[in-house]
Amino acid sequence: MSLPAWLSGLCVLVLVPFFFVGGPDASSSVLLKNAWNFGHIIFFSLLLLLVQSFKPLVSWKQWLVVTIIAIAIGAGIEFVQSFVGRNASVDDVLHNVFGVWLGLFWGQKASRFIWCLRVVSCLLIAPAAWLVIDSAVAHATLRYQFPLLNGFESRQELQQLQANTAQVITQPTHTLHTQGVQAVQITLGTLPYAGVALTGNYGDWSPYRILAMDFYNPEVESLELVIKISDYAHDRGDNNFNDRFNRRIMLLQGWNQVQIELQEVRSAPRQRVMQMDQISGITIFAAGLGLPRARVFYIDNVKLQ
Repeated sequence: MSLPAWLSGLCVLVLVPFFFVGGPDASSSVLLKNAWNFGHIIFFSLLLLLVQSFKPLVSWKQWLVVTIIAIAIGAGIEFVQSFVGRNASVDDVLHNVFGVWLGLFWGQKASRFIWCLRVVSCLLIAPAAWLVIDSAVAHATLRYQFPLLNGFESRQELQQLQANTAQVITQPTHTLHTQGVQAVQITLGTLPYAGVALTGNYGDWSPYRILAMDFYNPEVESLELVIKISDYAHDRGDNNFNDRFNRRIMLLQGWNQVQIELQEVRSAPRQRVMQMDQISGITIFAAGLGLPRARVFYIDNVKLQ
């Protein structure tokens, strides 16, 4: 067996357990989720390279059989995963097939037709590869600018802002801001707990004393919001109200600078200490069981001091 085949075989053996053990959860970063999904493509492309080191698959009938087998194996894996705490995904099955085609056409003797199929296989995996690259750039951007958690200046920063589009509309604006050239406008609907979240752990909060955020309320009527801060231990636990930081704030008309002492965040959980190097995100949502009407506010310059 040639060295590439040994390497392919070793990689396949190493990767097999990860279909059933580990993997991202709801609290994991977008980067980890995208990279894990792309792992399906890597595994099945290596598997087909390994298979073809023994027996090249050169006919369309063999390609069809291998594709059907890949779909069956992928569906079987997704079925088993549903019993070991993992979510089944049609996208994973597609990634399996795309990985098979990638390894299938790059693992045999080249011809003009095979080169066309190689190009097609690369185009098919391009969206998944782009998601990994794009989320890696966003992750690196937020890491680099820390302790500025978000200034809402770039597409990468805006990607950190998560919201249920049925409840909330978010859009960047150049009209109002306290740093850079733009802030983000947030329109809250009337459903209970309508809000937004800044997700992801991009640095250790331990050396800092204050979390500062700039809010703008364009209306005379005040707006009551809740700020929630949690760590991964909370998010992966039972989501208990007393196991995180919660504070109600009242936004008056105009700019409001909200400052939160991080010692209060650290000591907020009732039965433990918040893991300040593992903060998973900040959530800002409407207080109570829903607003009587849609409300707009702006946020900018979320940073640690």
